[in-house]
Amino acid sequence: SIMRGQVVLIGAAVGFIEDILRQMGGGSAFDSGAGQRVRAPQWPAGVSDKITKKMAWLKGTEWTWNNWRAVRLHADGKFEAPTADCQQNQCKWSANRGKVYILWGQAGLHTLTPASEELKNGNVMQGTRQDGQPCHAKFVRVFDTEHADLEKDAYEILGVADDADDAAIKKAYRKLSIKYHPDKNTEEGAREKFNNVRDAYEILNDPEKKILFDTGGMAAVKSLAKGDVQRGQDSTIGLTTSLEDLYNGNRLPAHITRRVVCRLCADDQKPSAKHCSACGRCPDEVRMVNRQVGPGFYVQQQEVVRSRHRCRQDNTKIEVTVEQGMHSGQSIKFPYMSEQSPGQIPGAVIFKLKQAQHRQFRREGDDLHFTMIVGLKAALLGFSSSFKHLDAREVHFRVTGVTKPMHIVQLRGQGMPRPNFPSEFGDMFITVKVDFPDRLTSAQQASIGQILS
Repeated sequence: SIMRGQVVLIGAAVGFIEDILRQMGGGSAFDSGAGQRVRAPQWPAGVSDKITKKMAWLKGTEWTWNNWRAVRLHADGKFEAPTADCQQNQCKWSANRGKVYILWGQAGLHTLTPASEELKNGNVMQGTRQDGQPCHAKFVRVFDTEHADLEKDAYEILGVADDADDAAIKKAYRKLSIKYHPDKNTEEGAREKFNNVRDAYEILNDPEKKILFDTGGMAAVKSLAKGDVQRGQDSTIGLTTSLEDLYNGNRLPAHITRRVVCRLCADDQKPSAKHCSACGRCPDEVRMVNRQVGPGFYVQQQEVVRSRHRCRQDNTKIEVTVEQGMHSGQSIKFPYMSEQSPGQIPGAVIFKLKQAQHRQFRREGDDLHFTMIVGLKAALLGFSSSFKHLDAREVHFRVTGVTKPMHIVQLRGQGMPRPNFPSEFGDMFITVKVDFPDRLTSAQQASIGQILS
């Protein structure tokens, strides 16, 4: 499908554009200016093409190379320098294990080590070229500020663990906001740190922004501001409750198995890491990708791509609070607790209450009903009785006069609590059945006959 007016070119259409470019003398995306095909450089064995999370601060930065000219490290791994091979897209970079690797066209691999991880003047990378000659680069500036924002880690800014709870996040925010507040801290960079702390807390204090950050990073949070975020489907689960639970209220444990995106298991982690042992690739994602079809000419295609995130099946325990007076069929909703996908707001888990049949009482609305049996003597002369209620207390009552079969005794205020008004109750209705004797002796017949004559 075509999304937001974007042009989707596939198959023959892309080939057609490349034919036009060749006829214009420009060559295809992978031809040199002389019409000779330039072979794309390949990473040497043992050198990873990954830019790990720890080294991501380098993305979008500009450096002065050997006191000569400016070079740029693009977020997508492209290395930009004022040389012919780099202008022909023959240069790229990666960063992992504390090293920066630059594959500079025909000049080969350059390996450097940053002096620090701070984006400030004076930071230097030093190393050697493939031919053994020394090389160095001095930090100049962040040229891709938008991407620099995407690389910010809200947990790292606040100095809390990735699994920190709300209380720990709030405590860290209060401490740092006081420390870097511009009214109290006049040091250089304090205002920027204060703004970063404020923005980080704004994300982690908002349920939707937090779940998006956890599953898709800062890019997913920014997509929310644009209204460009998908929402997952809700999951409905039946939960059996007793009449006692509905009368007294209760907290019931429930377990769900769901897919979660593992924030701790970034793709730069070793699969053997302890917290990654149960993780695998998340399901494939559908996204828009750029494809180069000529010099300076790119088109966008919608395609299924392999997810760079890792997921696991998680057995999650949820405590379901059943409030007094709730009804069978009512739902209790837990937002954002359904299946997770990268950069998507999860749906809710909805527990639908189903009351199990009670051995004694029957519920109708806010009223309770049950049936009792009395003998003929009690029916004729009146009786006192009691029953154990749903909260285990003993309820006593008395019936005077003659009780006809199927007579209903109403006890006001002895029914179910009314929802949202737990101090108010429905009524108890007791249906009385009379147990008549199967037969009477002659003497009994005579006595009854004399009494009733």
